[in-house]
Amino acid sequence: MLRSFLKLGFRNLFRKNRLYTLVNIIGLAVGLAAVWLVSLFIYDEYNFDRHYNATDRIYRVVLDFTSDGNVTSWAKTSAPIGKYMQGAYPEIEQVARVRKNPGTDLLSVNEKQFYEEKLFFADSTFFKIFDIPFIQGNRDLALSNKHSIVVTEALAMKFFGTTDVVGKTIRYDHQIDFKVTGVMEPMHANSHFTADAFVTFSTLNDIFSEQRLNHWGQFDHYTYVKLAQGASADQLESKLPDLIKRNAPEWVAEKEALFLQPLTSIHLHSERKDEVSPNSNEKYSYILGTIALFILLMACANFINLSTATQLARTKETAIQKALGANSNTLSTYFFIESGIVCGAALVFSIVLAYLTLPYFNLSTGKQVNLLSSEWLIPPAIGITLLITLITGFFPAAQTHRHIANIRKTKGSGTGKSNFRTGLVVFQFSVSIFLIMSTWVVFSQLRFLESTRFGFQSDNVIVVPVKDRSKNDRFKTLSNEIENLPGISKVSFSSSTPGANNSLTYTYTISDTELGEQPLATFLTDDNFFELYQIKIKEGRALNPLSVDTLVDVVLNEAAVKMFNLSQPIGSLVTGKVKGRVVGVIENFNHTSLHNELQPVIMYAFKPTFRLVSVKLSDPQIGIAALEKKWPELYDGYPLEYSFLNDQMQQLYGAELQLTEAYTAFSLIAIIIAGVGLIGLTTYLLNRKLKEISIRKIFGSSITQIVKWVYSGYIPIILISTALAGIAGYYFLESWLNNFSYRIELKLIYFVLPPLLMTIILLITTGFQSVRASLTNPVNYLREE
Repeated sequence: MLRSFLKLGFRNLFRKNRLYTLVNIIGLAVGLAAVWLVSLFIYDEYNFDRHYNATDRIYRVVLDFTSDGNVTSWAKTSAPIGKYMQGAYPEIEQVARVRKNPGTDLLSVNEKQFYEEKLFFADSTFFKIFDIPFIQGNRDLALSNKHSIVVTEALAMKFFGTTDVVGKTIRYDHQIDFKVTGVMEPMHANSHFTADAFVTFSTLNDIFSEQRLNHWGQFDHYTYVKLAQGASADQLESKLPDLIKRNAPEWVAEKEALFLQPLTSIHLHSERKDEVSPNSNEKYSYILGTIALFILLMACANFINLSTATQLARTKETAIQKALGANSNTLSTYFFIESGIVCGAALVFSIVLAYLTLPYFNLSTGKQVNLLSSEWLIPPAIGITLLITLITGFFPAAQTHRHIANIRKTKGSGTGKSNFRTGLVVFQFSVSIFLIMSTWVVFSQLRFLESTRFGFQSDNVIVVPVKDRSKNDRFKTLSNEIENLPGISKVSFSSSTPGANNSLTYTYTISDTELGEQPLATFLTDDNFFELYQIKIKEGRALNPLSVDTLVDVVLNEAAVKMFNLSQPIGSLVTGKVKGRVVGVIENFNHTSLHNELQPVIMYAFKPTFRLVSVKLSDPQIGIAALEKKWPELYDGYPLEYSFLNDQMQQLYGAELQLTEAYTAFSLIAIIIAGVGLIGLTTYLLNRKLKEISIRKIFGSSITQIVKWVYSGYIPIILISTALAGIAGYYFLESWLNNFSYRIELKLIYFVLPPLLMTIILLITTGFQSVRASLTNPVNYLREE
């Protein structure tokens, strides 16, 4: 019997109903492929930093800095914290501090010079916490000696052309020679940070002053701890205030609070200031997972609708099988086998489709997931396919029971079934409207983020890191030489740039205010900065970096004036990181991403910390070519490295921008599948109404009247779907937009146009089939009666 059913099933599916079968297989395959790809994405997201042997015992020490009620949550801590934690408590097995210098570091071997973006300074205990496999060298001792460096296999090949490099030398910034003590395997891609090289932490003593490395308010380092077996993180965390009280100056205990953050929570649940690299967010997994589930559910709904639509044409086949001795259970088994054939074929095609589209999926999401090495996906894939087989096979099987009950009344009363099918199309219609609405709003918000510049202009501005700061005293001369090049209109030296989230943070006190010491975003700039970025001076004047006054010129933005409640800011004295006098007030400008509100900013000149050169290009092609030629004369031995400021700013929205492509693609797939489902449902409904249409035509109804009558049945579907999509869309989109301090507003058009578009699609497909049905000879559908 099974062989006979399989033979009949293949004949019916691939000979009699090839079109419907193809639509079902493609729809299910696309839906399943979307689920497999998104499952790989979610699995990878939730497995960040879980590949270390002691993952569950590794924590990052984070810090909250409180000043007059304002709390800044830092991912970094000061260097002394890690220093005093080591050996202080029995709960701690190891402590390691990690530092990443801003920008890039110049490494050279003979004539080879490269800027390295992923070079970290780490304590000798680092590899005892993070057990990264080594190709060469002793992992436990690799960072024991000063000026030691551990490199990845790729970096070793880049400089030496071989991995046999232990004992060889790499020069750092033309100043220090590092000895290679180990070659490690590449860090896992699903780590909250990845490095190409680690340098002994004690080397920082040759780069920075002792005061900076011992300052409790200089948050430059990431601190990690590995707990002892059986130790309680909560118990250790409760002891950290005592660590500060015993070792730090008195003011630190009043302002700083330490917490332990599980390593595995960083990637999805940490949004602290100065994260080591941009983190993701759990909501992205929810969004992609929901869309993939919608795609699969709509594909199943299509399968059900199209299966029941073709069932009417199989009345005679069912009758013959009944006459030959088949009972209702036998026929139900047959339809489950048919569904199994379709689902099995869809499963095979879905795996092929997922494999072929995986490179594009990885590109759009920034992932490196691999389908072939994800054996864990096999049981869920088989289970989901069997579940879909049971669900989609149930409805034609149930319809067959009704046919057997009265083979002549094939259309049945079936109010419940009709309501169920109506519910399916309402679901598809609502989801389609919701996805169109969401995609439109997301694109509008991201366009707003990309194009909006509050308080400054950044078009055609490139930013060049200054690697040789020994020439910073000559910044004015260097600026003039660069400005005289063709294609360049303005040059400015500074520590930071607008909109790129690279400002420094120090604490300050302003005279004649009730507020005490406050942390402020700090821009150390020359006087050209304001003109280059077109930052408007509201009051007073720009700063003079060449002033010989004992008090430094200081400029505040409007947010800082408001925070300190300064009625007459000009002339106010500033103390803290600098001793100066306020000489000007500027309009607010966004120095971080637009996720955050415009924040207080202080600006003054401090030449040793000028680390960036902003270059305004009047002609980008000519200007960059001229700068590339001139740069070796200005900074001999330091290759030119630059990036467009607008590109840097877009990196602040990397997660949103990167996932939007995948989100849009999946949304489009869902909408197309829903459109196919509408066509299937229309076909089904019109097949049920062919006799009624014929009778109406005999009694004189025109084609227009028949089409209007058919359309009237869809009015409730359109209204209900629009209402459901509108309510869900407003709730979820408003919640998403609230993540941004600067955002678009939800306008009425976002809720009107998507349902109108889907309604037009529905009317076109329904109208076409209704006209075709009304043009058919009524005798063809009435002779059976």
